[in-house]
Amino acid sequence: MISEEEFRRNLREWIKNNAPPSLAGKRILFDTVEFDNYEELRAWQRKLYEAGYLGITWPKEYGGQGLDPIYEAIAYEEFIRAGLPYGRSLGSIGLMVVAPAILNHGNEEQKRKYLPRILRAEDIWCQGFSEPSAGSDLASIKTRAEEKGEYFIINGQKIWSSYAHLANYMILLARTGEDRYRGLTMFIVDMKQEGIKVSPIQQITGKSEFNSIYLQNVIVPKSNIIGSIGDGWKVAMTVLNHERFAVGITLLFSAKISLEYLKERAKIKGISLDIEELEDKIEGLYSFYERLLNKLRKGDIIESESAILKLVASELLQSVYELAVIKFDLNEIMNEKWYIGMLSSRGRTIAAGTSEILRNLIGERILKLPK
Repeated sequence: MISEEEFRRNLREWIKNNAPPSLAGKRILFDTVEFDNYEELRAWQRKLYEAGYLGITWPKEYGGQGLDPIYEAIAYEEFIRAGLPYGRSLGSIGLMVVAPAILNHGNEEQKRKYLPRILRAEDIWCQGFSEPSAGSDLASIKTRAEEKGEYFIINGQKIWSSYAHLANYMILLARTGEDRYRGLTMFIVDMKQEGIKVSPIQQITGKSEFNSIYLQNVIVPKSNIIGSIGDGWKVAMTVLNHERFAVGITLLFSAKISLEYLKERAKIKGISLDIEELEDKIEGLYSFYERLLNKLRKGDIIESESAILKLVASELLQSVYELAVIKFDLNEIMNEKWYIGMLSSRGRTIAAGTSEILRNLIGERILKLPK
């Protein structure tokens, strides 16, 4: 197997020779601002796949590279440092949410049908988890799937679904029974069928990548269940652990590199920054992240620790954006994207589990505190 050093060196060389000028250098500082050119993002994802830098940990028979998780973490680091979209772009739901669900709980037919198309950006996915009355309390969802022989009929509403207006498929958590946890089932839903309405949500940033999804008598065959009936909560927990780790890496490096940039600008402009405490927090979290990498090297699984990484990184990124907007004039940093980023960063402590929910999870699962 290739060494970590050689993998990192090869990746840096590939980025140097292949990064599109229109994409490079943006995501370092503006992780919270999405790109608008979707076809360019689709082409970029295909290029990453063809180079072997997507699906790094996936089995080779499904289009992956079969490498250890440490190599995927290195890829996140290097693409973020280069300011290039990786993981969190047009295909992010398919890569970070759907693939772990299917790889860990799906059947062979689902793996061969969907996974290679996710890697090649042939299918775009959205996520149907949160609902208007069930955001952080995911287990209280009301969208219902009624069994009718060889298929289910689904009715309900989902909200905050990224890229639903572009998606071919949705991974959907729905209620199939009355038990709070065992009454949930995970489905694959074709977004192009009758009975599905998508309504974009305009955000404070002016963008509308989030959507509401309305489902009325939507027919889903039993073959589209991921796992078994009643396994939905187990599948959702697999998904969220993976998502929080990937998001946490992105936010940590975005905060770290953004603060380095602000220090450089402050020195040039003669602006005094009182950032020792913020720097210490970022370095402390980076040390924690390195401990997680050592777990991966040993073949251990990252579970509840991903909640710590995502929780702290999301709040640190907010602090960096606030510092930029408070301390710098609009023209002294880059442009209005810092302000948009500050507004958008508020959502980073909500997505993939609110800070409050993650603190509860850490208290109960890691610190063993009572509920």
